[in-house]
Amino acid sequence: LNQQASNFSVFLPLISTMRRISRREKLKEDVKSFDVFPKVEPEIQQRTSSGALATILMGLAISALVISEFYYYRTVDVVYKYSVDSEVSNELNMTLDITIAMPCGFLGADYIDVSGQSKDAANWLQQDAAHFELAPNQRQWLDAFAATRELEGAHGLDSLQRFLHGALREPMPEAIPPLSGPQNGCRLHGTMPINRVAANFHITPGKSVHHARGHSHMAGTVPVNLVNFSHRIDRLSFSEEHRGAHTLDGDLKVTNSNFQMYQYFLKVVPTSTQRLDQATPFRSNQFSVTEETRVIEQAFGAGGMPGVYFKFDLEPLTVSIIEQRRSALQFLVRLCAIVGGIFATTGMLLQLLTGVVATAQPPAMLGEARQ
Repeated sequence: LNQQASNFSVFLPLISTMRRISRREKLKEDVKSFDVFPKVEPEIQQRTSSGALATILMGLAISALVISEFYYYRTVDVVYKYSVDSEVSNELNMTLDITIAMPCGFLGADYIDVSGQSKDAANWLQQDAAHFELAPNQRQWLDAFAATRELEGAHGLDSLQRFLHGALREPMPEAIPPLSGPQNGCRLHGTMPINRVAANFHITPGKSVHHARGHSHMAGTVPVNLVNFSHRIDRLSFSEEHRGAHTLDGDLKVTNSNFQMYQYFLKVVPTSTQRLDQATPFRSNQFSVTEETRVIEQAFGAGGMPGVYFKFDLEPLTVSIIEQRRSALQFLVRLCAIVGGIFATTGMLLQLLTGVVATAQPPAMLGEARQ
């Protein structure tokens, strides 16, 4: 008995090992039951020329879309947000650079808003005698700048991205060769603080006299033959950003009438932009514009007064433009969708085509086609 017990004790570790292996094999079989990707034995797989062609086309389509998706991922995403303007500041700056075809001594520039505040723009805008005519190189610059404005889409609110990507604007070059003759024009340029309310800024004949109720124009002191409001706007903006072309930059109007009135109706939209290289948003203002031109047929003051008028109002909404990188997780999800979608769609189309061919052809021809 002792000998038999000794022999049995020898087999105990082997029996324990076999039991562990059995449990492990059972666990593997249980895990295999969760497999949703059943395998097909190579011996029963059938490869066809149509399947090979579909595989090649599928690979090309996946490669093209993956490359396209990668380039899309590398681009910068521009996000637009709209909200009620919460700016509490009561002032903004208007930057103006305009040349009028009249001597400075016969021009007046004034500002008045709906609150009744009236300002003489001469306190902020510098007036310099200038030639209204342009030298050939200046005309070339103006045409090139007009093309840049056209390219950036500076026509109202259709190009918000010009605040983000507009090229830095170079000033008009000096005339080459220098212009001769008297300087019969007046250049008004500078930055003027204005209130954030509806207002009217205008340039009219005659100096203005300011009083408690606003101001009056001394238009009667200006000879009619000197009145000419042909003008060129080199810059008009309500932003400190010197990048890109604004809506009226480079606008040129020429008239032969002494009683021409130009009116620009502006809608100023508060805008904040944040490029990738900016830590904090930059607050600025863009604007859309419509214009009206007419000739005053009557004496000064009866049917209006010739001049250049900018009538603007502020919108209560603000536009936020933010540049940001695209998410890497989104890129991976889109890649999975591309690969899986094309793979599944190709398989379904191939099966559908194979079924149609099998229905349309006799069995013998079908066998030859598969070969």
